[in-house]
Amino acid sequence: MFDHVVWHLESPAGIVFPKVAGAKGLMRCRRSSLWEDFRAHVLTQFGLLETPPPAVPTVLLSYRRRTDVKNVGRVFQDEKSLEAVLKEGNMMTYTAIDLGSVPFRKQLELVRNSNIFIGAHGAGLMHVMFMAEEGVLVEIHPSYRLDRHFRLAARMSGKIYLPMRSTGQVSCRGSSDAIPVDKDEFRRTVDAAVRIARSFDDGASECGMQCDPRILAMDVGNAAHYDRTSTSKARPLSSQFPCQ
Repeated sequence: MFDHVVWHLESPAGIVFPKVAGAKGLMRCRRSSLWEDFRAHVLTQFGLLETPPPAVPTVLLSYRRRTDVKNVGRVFQDEKSLEAVLKEGNMMTYTAIDLGSVPFRKQLELVRNSNIFIGAHGAGLMHVMFMAEEGVLVEIHPSYRLDRHFRLAARMSGKIYLPMRSTGQVSCRGSSDAIPVDKDEFRRTVDAAVRIARSFDDGASECGMQCDPRILAMDVGNAAHYDRTSTSKARPLSSQFPCQ
């Protein structure tokens, strides 16, 4: 009937869900052969296993959209304000998209080519397993959710987990909620993620979203990305020991 069939390890039925993992003591697990083999198999079948990691911090902001046929929950109240924060960064790139609006192959390509994955608490964050080999998962929790299974998913995928909580009251449309995200708190969280990501591979820029151009210039890996990121060039800081 099918040439290929993919079963996603979606959270409520997966080994990372607290009701599954908690009873068996798996919430402290650091690796799983099932997890690793599933990840490798899917990426191999789509020709993405050997995808090289991004050379500069590359953010994927995943958001949900309500449609006429699905009043989906945990949307962002103001997704444009989140994009405005991402635009502030230099020597970094971002994509903001509703992953449910594109085919599975495109979802994998976007996630695999990202080393910072940001989204509200929801099953789509299981894509953390398909990220670039070094990556940061930023999970935005609404005020009423305490689940930590995506922390486990990130850990078993070898990724860094960076949580953020919204303290504002959600607005409702039927059973669907919209999450308010404080722009300043979001900026601080993204800055931390970018600061981590700049050190991935052999990165040598010790700075966050907005970098001193002299620090960026110290990382030769940034040289090919100035035009792509609209970042100004500068003379690098001297790396010679200054004392006699």
